[in-house]
Amino acid sequence: MQPHAKPGFDYTVQPADELKRLKQHRNHRGVPKRTDENVLVATWNLTNFGAQHREPVHFKLMADIIKPFDVVAVQEIAERLDHVKALMAELGSGWEIIFSDPAGNDERLAYIFRKRRVSPTGLAAELAMRGYERGRILIEGIDPVEQPFEGFNRNPYIVSFQAGDFSFCLVNVHLYWSNYGIRRLETTALGRWAKSRLDKPGPPHGDIILLGDFNMPGLGPGDELYELLSGHGLTVPKYNTELVGSNLAGDKHYDEVAFFPSRTGEDFTDRMGVFDFDKVLFPDLYQENETGFFQYVRYYVADHRPLWVEFRRKAA
Repeated sequence: MQPHAKPGFDYTVQPADELKRLKQHRNHRGVPKRTDENVLVATWNLTNFGAQHREPVHFKLMADIIKPFDVVAVQEIAERLDHVKALMAELGSGWEIIFSDPAGNDERLAYIFRKRRVSPTGLAAELAMRGYERGRILIEGIDPVEQPFEGFNRNPYIVSFQAGDFSFCLVNVHLYWSNYGIRRLETTALGRWAKSRLDKPGPPHGDIILLGDFNMPGLGPGDELYELLSGHGLTVPKYNTELVGSNLAGDKHYDEVAFFPSRTGEDFTDRMGVFDFDKVLFPDLYQENETGFFQYVRYYVADHRPLWVEFRRKAA
């Protein structure tokens, strides 16, 4: 991991004021309330989590951003778990975490979930492809000799969950950033694998939901990564907050949720969105020093915004 530069100034956070603004903004953005008939799934790249300094007040704010959701796929957790422990302490005893071992860029993938709402059902695995499977990942314009698909830089992390009568497998991904060819190969491999698992007798199968940081600049026809996913039958729904991107600049849709309409489409409520927490945090700092504000947010909180999606379920 390559931490962002630490801001060269001091700033005092007023937690009560910040928590009040976050609550008001959740209502403004239409984040649904938890009921017996829904499950709220989110994804959030926590940005060098464990490799950059955070203070207790920042864990408090991050926990408050997470609390409205039932299960959150998170990316960019570091080797050291000090920050994980601090965040889980802020969330409280009603929450648990499952995480992977470190992989490419020394990153772990994880799921944070509310125990009374969501239960793991047994499957927890990394998506590792066998040699002959990797050899079948071919894309026009990429020479398989010069650039063969050698596997995922960060193996997607799969966990099966149950929420009421809704059983689903989440596949947490963080696709390769610095080489577009590798990212295209990883996207193709992911879509092909997901399609191949739909009708299998055991998990992962059925409601397979891909989510995480796809590093997908666009959202819709014309974006090559979008086309690679949709070409395997996956749907990548548009955010209800369509004009709000998941990066701090708000102009990119790096973070996505994708699923098969023939399976999970009937469980999707058509409600999903980005929670742009940065629009309301630290307003005095933003007014005083806009450049410093963005440095502060990406260092002490995150440089991505959470993306949430609502699915239907009935209480067990």
